[in-house]
This record gives sequence, structure tokens and C-alpha cells, in this order.
Amino acid sequence: MLKFTTVKEGKTCLGLGISRENVKRLIEGKPIVVRMKELGVSVNGEIMIFFKETEAELLDEISEFVTADTVTHVDPKLKQ
Repeated sequence: MLKFTTVKEGKTCLGLGISRENVKRLIEGKPIVVRMKELGVSVNGEIMIFFKETEAELLDEISEFVTADTVTHVDPKLKQ
């Protein structure tokens, strides 16, 4: 995996490049966790990347992390 942070035209961009091996692991149900501080973000937390076939399966996958304060967003352009 390639991780980077850059500033372009006054906007900060965080980038994550996923290799074929990363995709293989995601398909096997092994999520990728990136510490936000590795990207220069001052928030103490992690970015989780995981794979499922549908958005409904993705929502099921994150159910253990969901609390009353959790905000989820599924792009309306995606089919459910």
C-alpha cells in the first residue's frame, strides 16, 4: 500500500494506493487499517478499508463499530 499527503491548489489531499495483494486480502475479509497520524492528520484515529460485494454487506460489516454517534453515508448513485 502506498500512503501520501500533499497540498494542491490550497487543498490537502490524502492518498491511499491499493496493490493487487491488498485487494486480495480485502476480498479474503482482512481489512486494511491506516493510522491517521501516518498521513500527517492530527486526529488520533484510524482509517479502515474493507471489501464486501454490496453496500448492505458493508453496513453489516461495520455493525460492531456502530454507536448512537455513528454517521454513515452511502452514495445515492450506488445501487443497493
